[in-house]
Amino acid sequence: MNMVEVALNRPCCSGCLACVELAPEIFAYDEAAHVAVILKNPCEEDLARKAAAYCPDDCIEVIE
Repeated sequence: MNMVEVALNRPCCSGCLACVELAPEIFAYDEAAHVAVILKNPCEEDLARKAAAYCPDDCIEVIE
């Protein structure tokens, strides 16, 4: 299992919850700020890439 870092551009996050649905081990929803937050870094590459691919706001970056 490859591990990578993820970065989240919070200002562009719309809070759609796609990343939370796809990778709850990595992302959670901050109810107060209405955006996603990172729970785990480094994290599993497959999950990180899947969440980044499905983010409609393109605000998740996978850092190798």
